Amino acid sequence: MKNQMDTLLENFERQTAQLRDAQAAAAETTAQVHSPDGLVRATIGAGGNLAKLEFSPNAFERTTPAQLANTVQTVVRQGSLQVKQKIADLMAPITEGLPDLADLVEGAPSLAGLVPPIPEFVEEEATRPSYEEGGSILRNDAVPPPLPPKPAPKRVRPPRDEDEEPPSSWMTRGD
Repeated sequence: MKNQMDTLLENFERQTAQLRDAQAAAAETTAQVHSPDGLVRATIGAGGNLAKLEFSPNAFERTTPAQLANTVQTVVRQGSLQVKQKIADLMAPITEGLPDLADLVEGAPSLAGLVPPIPEFVEEEATRPSYEEGGSILRNDAVPPPLPPKPAPKRVRPPRDEDEEPPSSWMTRGD
């Protein structure tokens, strides 16, 4: 029993050190992603936040603002998924091989089903044609937003008659 406890304590200390190292590495994890057409390049930080965004010098000439915004969103989403996957890969060795409570204590319930497995963070490929496949980088497939309502016509004040009496108050109509 003492040997088993010593082994468990050694494993716990080793896994604690691994966890500390993995957390430090995860805090420094970044992903650098660029769009297939080379117009957008982004760096994503460990928290999934956008750390740096760069455009090619001719990005505004080669595409529309709406398409460029869509490209930025796609690149940032891909980078965020890459960061999540890198962090999951760092943490996976730590969670593998952990003994279950039922293995340690006779008659105890199993906790294996309570901890979800680390998911794979993979984005599905878009089925839109690329520039190389004959698709246009200038075409905007998004539905345009509805036009704003027309402003109400400006009210025109009727002209003032010269025969009208002067106001009986110091307040005037503002003419």
